[in-house]
Amino acid sequence: MTGANPGSDMMIRSSAKRRAQGCPKAPRRLDGFWAIAGLLGAAVFATAAHASPATFDCIMEASLSVKLGSPVASIIANVAVDRGDTVKRGQIVAHMESTVEEAAVAYNKARADSTAEIEAKQAVLDQKTGVLNRKLGLQERHVASSQDVENAQADFNVAKQELALAHLNHHMAEIEFDRSQAELAQRTIRSPIDGTVTQRSLGPGEYVHQEATIVSIARIDPLNVETFLPVRYYKLIKVGDVAIVHPNDPVGGERTAKVSVVDQVFDAASGTFGVRLELANSDHAVPAGLRCRATFNMAEQAAGATGASEGVKP
Repeated sequence: MTGANPGSDMMIRSSAKRRAQGCPKAPRRLDGFWAIAGLLGAAVFATAAHASPATFDCIMEASLSVKLGSPVASIIANVAVDRGDTVKRGQIVAHMESTVEEAAVAYNKARADSTAEIEAKQAVLDQKTGVLNRKLGLQERHVASSQDVENAQADFNVAKQELALAHLNHHMAEIEFDRSQAELAQRTIRSPIDGTVTQRSLGPGEYVHQEATIVSIARIDPLNVETFLPVRYYKLIKVGDVAIVHPNDPVGGERTAKVSVVDQVFDAASGTFGVRLELANSDHAVPAGLRCRATFNMAEQAAGATGASEGVKP
């Protein structure tokens, strides 16, 4: 084999020297690449941290439903409302038979208004007081005996106690009058809430026992909006948060509601938890029982949402 070509060796050494001189430029190009990648990653992370809307099925229900009965067993005299009527708190919805109670009120009112017994006992006391004073005066002049004074004193004491008893009787008559009025008031059934009558179960002439229902009333202002969310959203929802509720047809549109309840117990079978929102409905434009969609704006970070959902799968 012939010896090495001096020209080739020179070219190899020159190429190696150029590569050796160009090596420092590579790290500078990599630094620029990682800087751009870091900026893009930060932008993606910031976008993920912004509030993101999430929509869930829901249903709008009456915030309170009551079944009105009677505190006493009796016969219904009349029912003043019917299904679909709007009632106010304190409004009369039914009357029970109350002839006996009305007579008792009239009797006790007459007794409570009368002061005849007090006046009679006061007159007796005044007379006994005069007798006692005269006996004492005669005793000072040594005309009346001690026995006469003692008898007059005893009569005075009895008259005084009888007057006190008359005052007590009058006070008891006033209490009895108040009691009879309360018994009569029990025969008048009033609505405890503002709402709408959803059902009339009994009518005039029917017997009402203490567990029977005369009418049912639902309060639809405000409405309760009930929904269920996957457990991964648990830490993202709190009482006071605002959501947009979209009622289904025929109501449509959108309304604002506030979170009033966040359940503290999960449903393990479905991997969800309940959320209740309060929806103002002063115009009664939205009926209870209508389905809807609730949209929440939740600040969900990409890593945070994943971590919150670990351990419980929706």
